[in-house]
Amino acid sequence: MIIVFVIVWIITAINPVKLRDWLLDNLLLWVCIGILAFLYRKFAFSNISYFFITLFLILHAIGAHYTYQQTPFDDWMNFLGHTKRDMYDRVVHFAFGLLLALPVLEIVVRVMKLRSIWSYVVTFAILLASGAFFEILELLVALAAGAQGEKYLGLQGDPMDTAKDMAMHVIGALPALGLIGWYSYRQHNKGKKDFV
Repeated sequence: MIIVFVIVWIITAINPVKLRDWLLDNLLLWVCIGILAFLYRKFAFSNISYFFITLFLILHAIGAHYTYQQTPFDDWMNFLGHTKRDMYDRVVHFAFGLLLALPVLEIVVRVMKLRSIWSYVVTFAILLASGAFFEILELLVALAAGAQGEKYLGLQGDPMDTAKDMAMHVIGALPALGLIGWYSYRQHNKGKKDFV
């Protein structure tokens, strides 16, 4: 997974659409990777969690390369769905909730020692809070950028963009947590080990 991610990152590092935006987006990405590497000996996630984390980081690297508003996915969606709004940003926010639910649940169960429904409630709250924290970071960067701030945020004239992005976290997290809960329940009833 590391090799695949490094290859994708190198490809997306070649001639990004806006170098400054790419550098800003990759700063957060490499901070996350650094934290994962630092914690590996003390807290290793399951292989499937690392797979989901890798998928999310790849989606982020692609968005950083194209500045989220100019991805080929957006061109395809605009043509196919006759939409004017670029949707890749929303897809990545959805993926945040969907793909990071299991890794966060593993942290909640193994570090916080929560079980049953509370592990899912706290995982959901953490996903929503981290999404809100990221939106606040984006806002601070946009304020520092001045006139270019709205373009960096990708509002595209929608004052509700931040709320909709956070809603996509929820829409991604709920089915992920539901599937994990259903699978864990079935494994428990069969006497087998569940995900976490």
